[in-house]
Amino acid sequence: MHNKYPYKTFIATLSAVIGVVGSYEHVAALCSYVLILCWLYYKKYPRVQYVVTCGVMLLFFAYSEYVQHTLTNEVAKQQVITWTDRHTIRGDTVRGFVKTAGGQKLYVTYEMKSEDEKAQLQAISLAGRTFVATGELVAPRTPNHMYSFQMIDYIRSHRAQGIYEITSWYEQSSKHSIATFLAKWRFQLNERIDRIFPESIAPEAKALLFGDQQETEEEAQRAYLALGITHLFAISGLHIALLAWLLYEAMIICRVRKEVAQSILLIALPVYGVLAGGAPSVWRAVSFVEIALIAQFFRKPLPLLTIIAASCLAYLCINPGTLFQVGFQLSYLASLALIMSARLLARYDNFWMQSFIVTVVCQLLTYPLLLYHFYTLSISSFFANVVFVPLFSFIILPINVILFVLPTQIGAPLMKLYEPMRVTLQQFIYWLGELPYQQWVSGQPPIWCCIVAYVCIVATFICFERRVHWSRVVPLLLMPVVLIEAVSILSVREPTVHFINVGQGDATLIEMPYRRHVMLIDTGGLLRFSEEEWKQGNVFEVGRDIVVPYMKGLGISKIDALVLTHADADHVEGAEEVLQELRVKRIHVPPNSVHDASMADVVGEVMKQRIPVEEKMAGDVWQHGDVSFTYMWPQNAQYEGNNSSLVLLMEANNHRVLLTGDVEEAGELDMLQAHDELLQNVTVLKAGHHGSKTSSHPSFVETVAPRLVVFTAGENNRYNHPHEDVVARFKASQSYMWQTGIDGTLKITLGDELRLQRH
Repeated sequence: MHNKYPYKTFIATLSAVIGVVGSYEHVAALCSYVLILCWLYYKKYPRVQYVVTCGVMLLFFAYSEYVQHTLTNEVAKQQVITWTDRHTIRGDTVRGFVKTAGGQKLYVTYEMKSEDEKAQLQAISLAGRTFVATGELVAPRTPNHMYSFQMIDYIRSHRAQGIYEITSWYEQSSKHSIATFLAKWRFQLNERIDRIFPESIAPEAKALLFGDQQETEEEAQRAYLALGITHLFAISGLHIALLAWLLYEAMIICRVRKEVAQSILLIALPVYGVLAGGAPSVWRAVSFVEIALIAQFFRKPLPLLTIIAASCLAYLCINPGTLFQVGFQLSYLASLALIMSARLLARYDNFWMQSFIVTVVCQLLTYPLLLYHFYTLSISSFFANVVFVPLFSFIILPINVILFVLPTQIGAPLMKLYEPMRVTLQQFIYWLGELPYQQWVSGQPPIWCCIVAYVCIVATFICFERRVHWSRVVPLLLMPVVLIEAVSILSVREPTVHFINVGQGDATLIEMPYRRHVMLIDTGGLLRFSEEEWKQGNVFEVGRDIVVPYMKGLGISKIDALVLTHADADHVEGAEEVLQELRVKRIHVPPNSVHDASMADVVGEVMKQRIPVEEKMAGDVWQHGDVSFTYMWPQNAQYEGNNSSLVLLMEANNHRVLLTGDVEEAGELDMLQAHDELLQNVTVLKAGHHGSKTSSHPSFVETVAPRLVVFTAGENNRYNHPHEDVVARFKASQSYMWQTGIDGTLKITLGDELRLQRH
């Protein structure tokens, strides 16, 4: 029975997880619990174990329901708030989590009034400081599409009531506490890094030593993501273990008794957990060591599986919603992977072989989760981790620790030696990150595909332990990969048009059946208005933050034709990011539009990648299967802005889709003269110029007579698009009208019947 003890604890933890999931998805939890009952029956556990697992599940189900109920309480307009250490100051806005005097947790935003106010807030640590604030609870911003960042889920997973928008505040005298002291200390330690580390490597030191990734460069994030080593910037279990070992060995060298050294570690590790930012991976690692040390103190060592289970249970008791944080899921799965690889590691003495096995096991156990949350998997990560994990863990991390603790007089000369080597390594990582074909873009697999993948993974581990020949194991590994890819491709059986909600701008995706051909027409973008330097923060990029996630969520990694209808920022500004993230085979533009200033960044990226650019005009026709495409406009090579927009007519299954860019009334009337018959009885029309009063001429609307009209305009946009007169015209023609900024991303399937979904 002793051997079953760790598994009993583990099963109890699984029951708790199912209970929490059950409070959100009842049917899924019930199905999962049946699997546990089958496992207990198969292993012939006593009946009391059935009762225990059922009791644990019901207990955590009830507790999670209670926590969700508390998140619906009302929030007063005036609050006494105390800042936590989870906050950021970017541009002219400070945002983060606070605790109210009544014990509620809120996600607050505050727009600073002046540069002096920003300087004052940046000069101090907000954590632990108390303010009297006036504001109101506001609804989270509606996601642009189903693959966008879900703000409401993020807030709830942190057990917060909602978004509290502060209009005014003043600081109240703050009480001194341990939390305030540690927050201030963390702030000072990060300031020390700014003083002693060169600007080129200071962000890395902050990330490695104190878990602060706010200043990490975007180029570095892209390169590490491509290589599958973004976790190197996070403080991991190995990270904590190394620092704990260094501290312990230092105390032993100083002839501190083992019992005293262990007691110091018990206190020091939670302190470091706070200083390191308190991410799930940090507290998971700290809790592992803490539980192990306490068990050793009482001379009752616990199996590693029991330690993991106890840590997970403690986390769920504090906040059940943590279960839905990606960092929490990946952290505990990676820990399980180490346990599952123990027997395999015992077969080899070679360090590099052991590193490779650990990497492979971790990647196998986490890849379905990575695909579900991020829609991509880095193929090169299987090899990159073997090199970079030891390099960062055993060389770069200790070097950063040493340079941080050394007096400036001694550390400065060493820093001059280290910086050029580290910068060279970073440039090499950038180069590796730009190599093509490193990522598998699968799209978001259905839950049942993820379950099949995990069944195959567990079966694979069993085969490894039983020394089954690799020829029998490989099909097990490849089956879920083939299944996920097949599901993604088979999901597109008919021509499909997606109007992506990019706010005030255009981005239209066209997919041929089985994704044999993919076109993206415009990429959205922001009209950048000049503002004071102190108000400038992290730049929001429509291409990278909206368009690319949507396409990757669908499983698209390659664009056969990128059509840039004309050189306006709200149509092409996102193209540079799309080109950097996805493979584009060719680009269509109207004649002479590439010389416009708005196209400068796009042209630079096109030249870098050597992508063919084709100028298109009215009369260009091509076919893909039974689907035909015709450019209806422009008719001459002189570029005149909006009225030189590429206008595309798509015909499929007796449906006709007309995409008009920003063409205005003059262009519409000229098109009517040239192509009157072709423009009659359109099924779907993307209204010209976002529904502006300068487009959608009455004669054009009457001739086109669309069944369905899409206005690609942002909600409450500054231009008041679509204009009321334009709306009235289409209403008179009995057209169904949709607006992306209000209705979200729209998916229209051109089958025997027209089908529309909000995506």
